[in-house]
Amino acid sequence: MKREDLSLVPNGYKDRDPRSLLFNFPSMPKVKFAKMMNEFYFYKALEAVEEAANKLGFILVPRICMHWKRCRDYSEDRKVKVVGKTYFMMKFREMTENEILKLENYLEENVRNHRLAS
Repeated sequence: MKREDLSLVPNGYKDRDPRSLLFNFPSMPKVKFAKMMNEFYFYKALEAVEEAANKLGFILVPRICMHWKRCRDYSEDRKVKVVGKTYFMMKFREMTENEILKLENYLEENVRNHRLAS
């Protein structure tokens, strides 16, 4: 598994940038537009955090992929919160086999099959 394959951000999320939609479609429901903007800015923030973690030699792992005891052990210096969701910066060699399997399943379900993925 390559480091590029471990991205938590869908590949094509920038292709569906909703910022110009309200100008082009002024009758668009505001709640729908707000939800689209929230999702877009979440992935934009996650991409920035992921890029910073990669530059430091880490990968981002969602909290749900880790055991609660390991989350407690790494929470002081490697925990990152992005729009209310918790991620941990981990070295690939520090991860257990179970965490790697959970991360692969998470990526398959939530990133590669996402509606914004290209």
